[in-house]
Amino acid sequence: MSGAVAGRISPPGSGAGAELEAEGRPARRAGIHPSAVVDRTAEVDPTASVGPFCVVGRHVVIGPGVVLHSHVSVMERTTVGAGTAVFPFAVLGADPQDLKYRGEETELVIGERNTIREHATLHRGTGVGGGRTTVGNDCLLMVGSHVAHDCVIEDEVILANSVMLGGHCMIEHGAIIAGGAGIHHFATVGRLAFVGGLARISKDVPPFLVVEGNPAEPRKVNTTALVRRLWPVEQVEALRLAYKGLFRGEDPMATVIERLRSDHAQPEPVLALCDFLERMTQGVHGRWRESLREKGAKKAPPKG
Repeated sequence: MSGAVAGRISPPGSGAGAELEAEGRPARRAGIHPSAVVDRTAEVDPTASVGPFCVVGRHVVIGPGVVLHSHVSVMERTTVGAGTAVFPFAVLGADPQDLKYRGEETELVIGERNTIREHATLHRGTGVGGGRTTVGNDCLLMVGSHVAHDCVIEDEVILANSVMLGGHCMIEHGAIIAGGAGIHHFATVGRLAFVGGLARISKDVPPFLVVEGNPAEPRKVNTTALVRRLWPVEQVEALRLAYKGLFRGEDPMATVIERLRSDHAQPEPVLALCDFLERMTQGVHGRWRESLREKGAKKAPPKG
């Protein structure tokens, strides 16, 4: 990383900190606090702020404008993207909690402008899971949330307090998971879905829907999220009609999917919902990503 420093206090620079101030967002004074411990192999951007009693481990990259508040641990082989704020006692990049892990070199990659609150834990990947845990951009991970090994979190995701993601989960763009929910390993939470508080998620959560309960079940279309994102009324209504046929009607789901697809004017979100539901049936106990377990690939399915 150009201009990076390791293990010393850096003066405030122009870079990302100045850009944050220009956007009207507060930028903390850059530098490494004297009580922080920074490994000599770590790269810390001159505009980043490493607060009191933080630990920055081996082969860590701290990007421009990153703020590590006090008592943050970034263990090893972790990249923290520009403008991300990490609050006290969060632990990033610790060894995965997987008995198959044998010390292989794996990583955690965190994107830009994320907020990671107190006591959140994000672990590196495993060799058998692709070797990488990923968090996208503009996410909010609240107090005590846990992101296990080999998870993939896309952009604008919110994990509320004490959310637990098992290994290899996929959380798609804009999904929100309310407090205390538990997500089974290899499960996928679809785009713009909402998972209710304390829900037990044992299979994939379809996109655009509200799912809650124990075990969780689809309850309605997530109209709140769609309206906030200024979706066309026609698309929202098409999803509501599709939901009624798929989850509240008497016909088999396969028949309803075939009928929905036969309408050539069907909007993309309805077709994406149909594709997602079909993949669930091909998975293990309703978890599509688990069907890839023996193939050694945990990549995201094609969108729409």
